[in-house]
Amino acid sequence: MRQGRKPTWAVLAILFLSLSLPLVGGCSCALRRVVEQATVTARGLSAAQDISQRADEGYDVRKARAVWLQALDAYNRKDYTAANRLLDQVYSALQDLEKVAERLDYVSLDGTPVSGLLFRPPGEPPWPLVIVNHAGFGTAGDFSDVALMIRDRGYLVFNPDFRGSGRSQGRHEGAKGEVDDVLAAIHLLKGMGLVDGDRVGMYGQSHGAAVSLIAAGRDPSVKAVVSEAAFTDAADLYRHVKASRDPAAKTLLDEFIPMVGGTPDQVPEEYRVRSAVNYADGIRAAVLLVHGEKDPLIPVEQARRMYELLRERGRTVSLKVYPEEGHCVNDPAGRAEVWELMFEWFNQYL
Repeated sequence: MRQGRKPTWAVLAILFLSLSLPLVGGCSCALRRVVEQATVTARGLSAAQDISQRADEGYDVRKARAVWLQALDAYNRKDYTAANRLLDQVYSALQDLEKVAERLDYVSLDGTPVSGLLFRPPGEPPWPLVIVNHAGFGTAGDFSDVALMIRDRGYLVFNPDFRGSGRSQGRHEGAKGEVDDVLAAIHLLKGMGLVDGDRVGMYGQSHGAAVSLIAAGRDPSVKAVVSEAAFTDAADLYRHVKASRDPAAKTLLDEFIPMVGGTPDQVPEEYRVRSAVNYADGIRAAVLLVHGEKDPLIPVEQARRMYELLRERGRTVSLKVYPEEGHCVNDPAGRAEVWELMFEWFNQYL
């Protein structure tokens, strides 16, 4: 499960090695420590790849992921012995996994071949449907833990691989064609007789949150949206990251411009169609907006503006701002609260 940008084993390894004291002749302790750290780094990277692959195949990797995060914590503390021991447990957990999702390949509204993971709850269809829209350039499997939490409460859950992600074809478009992928999934699942009427909800983070809001503005069957750290005005986002000195903002700008095809002055329509504020009139869903006050990538003012636009139109909307959080809520207590707010929202409006 992704909650904003996190340090990877590779990044941590490069950072540590770049800061390591030079090995002095005869310092076997230092040499052993570097070798130990390199071994654990390689094992950690391999385990992360295995977890991701198995998740994308539809297996329940929650236990393996949880232990992997414990190993990463030990690694950050430079306790490589503990990290190595925990990685043994990760590999053990990967030996006996339950298949919990099926892979669905389908065609998006514009004809792009796309894919996703379908999680069915116990019982017989139809069920209320929740679409879980992944963040950034992630995959359906990255958010399988979230899908299973929702499924376990009686919902049919679909995690799309946006175009250019996971097993889908095409390229990333920054909340344009990805919306077509989501809407096509709703049509597909309804056509399969799996969805209980128009009881359709969405949860998304960051890029996925923007997709969720725009999709709700285009499809009135979407009855509830939980949006975390969404950009709602693409042109304003461009201006913000252009002026920012944050390295992550620079990376975002470098990624976003090729997707959109230019600046807001050069291609204004491309920014308009990617901005949920322009779909406020069409949104009939009950919307819960979650945002960190200190988000360096997407200013909290974007959430506040979306809230005001929906409130002015008499829509059901709520805004939860976390004063000390950045891009997505990462504090464990806050994270648990977000999930509870999400469950309550779907329970009330789906």
